[in-house]
Amino acid sequence: MRFQKIRVIFVIIVGMLMLSFALAFAVVGQTPLDPNTLTKYLDPLPVPAKLDGTLSQIVTISISEFTQKVLPSNFTAGPYGGKTLTWGYNKSYPGPTLEARRDVPLHVRFLNSLPDIPGLQALLPIDQTLNWANPLNGPQSFQRYSGPQPVVAHLHGGEVPSAFDGNPASWFTPAFGIKGPEFVSETYTYPNSQEAATLWYHDHALGITRLNVYAGLAGFYLLRDPANEPANLPSGPYEREIVIQDKMFDTNGQILYPDKGQNPSVHPFWFPKFMGDTIVVNGKVWPYLNVEPRRYRFRLLNGSIARIYTLQLQTTGGQAGPSFWQIGTDGGLLNRPIRVSQVTIGPGERADVIVDFAGKQGTSFILKNTNSSSCRSSFGSAIVSQIMKVNVSLPLNGTDTSLNPATGPNLRPNNPIVNLSATVTSSTPTRHLTLAKNRDSGAFLLNGKFFDDPITEKPRVGATEVWQIDNSTGDTHPIHLHLIQFQVLNGGGCCGSDPNANGWKDTIRVPSWGSVSIVARWAPQDTPAGAVQPGQNLFPFDPTATMGTTDIFSFPGGPGYVWHCHILDHEDNEMMRPYVVLP
Repeated sequence: MRFQKIRVIFVIIVGMLMLSFALAFAVVGQTPLDPNTLTKYLDPLPVPAKLDGTLSQIVTISISEFTQKVLPSNFTAGPYGGKTLTWGYNKSYPGPTLEARRDVPLHVRFLNSLPDIPGLQALLPIDQTLNWANPLNGPQSFQRYSGPQPVVAHLHGGEVPSAFDGNPASWFTPAFGIKGPEFVSETYTYPNSQEAATLWYHDHALGITRLNVYAGLAGFYLLRDPANEPANLPSGPYEREIVIQDKMFDTNGQILYPDKGQNPSVHPFWFPKFMGDTIVVNGKVWPYLNVEPRRYRFRLLNGSIARIYTLQLQTTGGQAGPSFWQIGTDGGLLNRPIRVSQVTIGPGERADVIVDFAGKQGTSFILKNTNSSSCRSSFGSAIVSQIMKVNVSLPLNGTDTSLNPATGPNLRPNNPIVNLSATVTSSTPTRHLTLAKNRDSGAFLLNGKFFDDPITEKPRVGATEVWQIDNSTGDTHPIHLHLIQFQVLNGGGCCGSDPNANGWKDTIRVPSWGSVSIVARWAPQDTPAGAVQPGQNLFPFDPTATMGTTDIFSFPGGPGYVWHCHILDHEDNEMMRPYVVLP
């Protein structure tokens, strides 16, 4: 008994010292690092590790804290010799690329192994005045949080049971000590029954998604379908996943996120639209990529909190570089390649492109961001218009026999994109939804509702609906629907002529003071037009199954799904709504 008392006292003292250290760290603050002092294009573009998910097995992914060389290799300042404290999946930022195969389910066990001692968490201004995970169930507080860190993974773009969708209230703390009210299991099953696509997984914990993703919790998920994809797409070393993010760093090489809220009397730390002053690609600041004079497939992902990128290749002298041949969007391949000089992706969006560097030997190009609304940082730096450098410096290895998009090949000879627009009639249900700012709180709201308001979006499984989304704010909002891929019916003058609005989408930019109409169907992507009726479930799971039940496919029921703005600052402060699928 005496030993137990001594142990309890020891734990309390250590805990108080840890808290004091964290508070001192926060009080001391950070000195922003001038990005103009960093050497660009010094280090190669990292290649994410790969996890083979093409066999039906359990893959374990651990979420932990570690140091990684994110800044240029000649940066050596700080307590970690130039390395940056980060979070990641399997000790990697970005996380390993999960490679899955259609119709081969993948079981992923997520482990929260983040430390108890405040490390990186001390630099993340968790705002306890927001509607957030709140694992200690504390009262609303204007103090920064210091406690066990909640996480939960979401497969962005995945057709999955709601129990495995990464609902924001399904979070869990290290060692599963505390679980959110919608937690079902730490092991997820991804059916992989949808079409091949560039998906990604990232953290989705309520009220802190922006911080957890900013800390490094994101990775690619490439779903392949050999039976329906062209066999000669650029592959192996000629296929590169590229995730673009913007950050800020301090003079010690650690990430910096502003800890002064725009409206501190309401939310002391919440910042409405963070855009950093330093570009990070695949976990490396301003890298370079050496390529052969041949075709490459780039899977582009905007993993930033708020920044929109309009990407194009330019010579180092500012002249136009090679075009992009866009072959796919969020939810998979287009019917045919589309040649574009640039491609725009908002947070959460993907673009699958082929670039032909043939005949460009000895030339270098800069991947530029020319988006007028975001080519500058919120903090004044125009340096973020540069993304990475591409050097056509390697000798051609053999002959390039990969698919030539310039010949206009049919990318989907066996399964052309289902035309959902053709199923829309005057009797198709239409939801009129608004994006607006709440004057009292400063938060942006979906249809004037807060996250905890009663659920209003209740589509029936198998149903087709038109969602008309009207934006009465000065921001462009990328709106993301969980569970399904949809199609754009009307782009409102912003996205209709954008190739990245074609085909299957799960995230769409709704322009400021504009509107977008989408056609959403609660059925598998490749279900033929008119082949499903409201009330008919064609998924290999039951999306209507509720908590505490088991569906006829032996999957546990879950809490339902959400739709939200993918500006993560907005999502974390009420611009997210739950929805349920009805039988």
